[in-house]
Amino acid sequence: SDGGELAEPVAVLQEETGRLEELAAQFAALGRPPEGPSSPVDLAELLAGLLRSDVPPAVRSSFSAPEALPMVDGHYEELLRAFRNLVRNAVEAMEGMDAPRHIDSDIRVTDVEVDSSWIEVAIADRGPGISARADERIFEPDYTTKSRGTGLGLALVRQAVRAHGGEVRARNREGGGAVFVVRLPARAVPVPARA
Repeated sequence: SDGGELAEPVAVLQEETGRLEELAAQFAALGRPPEGPSSPVDLAELLAGLLRSDVPPAVRSSFSAPEALPMVDGHYEELLRAFRNLVRNAVEAMEGMDAPRHIDSDIRVTDVEVDSSWIEVAIADRGPGISARADERIFEPDYTTKSRGTGLGLALVRQAVRAHGGEVRARNREGGGAVFVVRLPARAVPVPARA
């Protein structure tokens, strides 16, 4: 109860147990489609909340989104997990850096054809960027460049985005860092019947 010589080993056990629980949950989610009916999801609200809750005080973040942003049809928890992975990856990419650490996030609507629009969410960090060898494999399960990574985070991001009819891609950003862009179909708003 007072710690003593067991304090450090117990702390290590607790940390590793938490890591194994997270790994087990990620493995369980891999390959499993979202459950239940979809509902309207406000991506601006979701991302703004994540930036408040998951970005440590030492890391600055910026966020922009259009005033009238359409919703997406989706599973809130699944999308929350996917964007949480991207935000946490951005934070981790800048760990140990002396330079100002900053995450830039941006949401925009792109019209591809008449009555069809997409919502693009870009999350950018100012870390070391994506290495050439990681570029092609970054979304594969069991691939990681982190010493303590599971290799499942980005695979789960891609799975969730594809389950919502979208796509995700990654690239290096000009001036250093990486950008992950998630593209999801905007929710179709029913046209009111004419009299």
